[in-house]
Amino acid sequence: MSDASAPLRIALIGDRGIPARYSGFSTLVEELAVGLVRDHGMDVMVYCRNQYYDSRPPYYKGVNCRYLPAPGGKSFESIVHSNMAILDACARRFDLAFVVDPGNGPFILPLKAMRVPVVIHTDGLGWQRRKWSPLQQRYYKWSEKASARLADWLVTDSRAMQRYYAQEYDAPSTYIPYSGKVGDEPDAAALERFGVTPGDYYLVVARMEPENNVDLIIREYRAAGVTRPLIVVGSVPYESDYARAIALEDDGQVRCVGGVFESAALNALYRHCAFYLHGHEVGGTNPSLLRAMHWGAPCLPINVVFHREVVGDDNPYFDKAPGHLAALLRALDGDADRRAALGRAAQARAAAVFRWDAVVDGYATLFRHVVAQRRTGRQAAPEKVGETYRPELFV
Repeated sequence: MSDASAPLRIALIGDRGIPARYSGFSTLVEELAVGLVRDHGMDVMVYCRNQYYDSRPPYYKGVNCRYLPAPGGKSFESIVHSNMAILDACARRFDLAFVVDPGNGPFILPLKAMRVPVVIHTDGLGWQRRKWSPLQQRYYKWSEKASARLADWLVTDSRAMQRYYAQEYDAPSTYIPYSGKVGDEPDAAALERFGVTPGDYYLVVARMEPENNVDLIIREYRAAGVTRPLIVVGSVPYESDYARAIALEDDGQVRCVGGVFESAALNALYRHCAFYLHGHEVGGTNPSLLRAMHWGAPCLPINVVFHREVVGDDNPYFDKAPGHLAALLRALDGDADRRAALGRAAQARAAAVFRWDAVVDGYATLFRHVVAQRRTGRQAAPEKVGETYRPELFV
């Protein structure tokens, strides 16, 4: 480890890399890495997967970028790349490694052998994802337990996940969520490419995977008989029968536009929709829901504890019963005042409760504590860590 007076050297392992290209984890990694360098003077390296970057500069906004191959396709690329990154990090003697995704947790033993403290982000309930085979689901469930046992500390992005790890594995964790402030200001002119006008369309933004319930949303939208078009944004970077089935729903009324990667255009879609429909049901605080809230979209999420925690109990929610979402859409479609009030409430809650400045500060405080405890030969303890995410200090 480095001298106690030197900047902390932090490795970020387990995601595709920066700048963010695909997932909410990527956005977290980018915002965290840049913020730790900019606001806290830390020396940060992010491990990036080669195939996602044609240009591979050694630095991005002051963050060191280390590019390694990631063979193995959708099932194994994360694990293969993370193992390579862990071995590489062992040779560089970081003060702390932050590993995202508990699927990578069983492979941190080389870091532990080098006495590098490891903090693992638990993500959501990944073992419930329907895209995985039964064997893969069992692995991801087992990896949660391994992560809880092996990590020096855990980070959970929702209170519900914090309770889950405490009850399931007797494992304490620190709650630090995300923020929805991502990318450029909305460019309303970009709506023209989708053939819509402000306030006159519904929106879904999701990775095309079964647990995000895009098929259910499309069925219920059609059953509602509303006239505003439904814009479906999203893709997956691999072959998928589910994604192909969703694409076949495109008929002008339902418009499947694929991935929208220009942030000004995507943020405009959030900002100006009549409703943002959110069907993600597999655990944790979801970045796309936070992004919709940040830009003032009226939000209609599926009724799971994670979304109630984020949006609040006064917001409407839909369940999977046939006709339930359709009835909500019919009731809310003509109520412009209700939609506007829901959008204002969501935006105000996002601004007060989900902030990048507080997120970065929460991680910096946690990392300093874990490193300090390791230097004194002690393990991090709940009563010592306390609450590090304090958004009220930044409002």
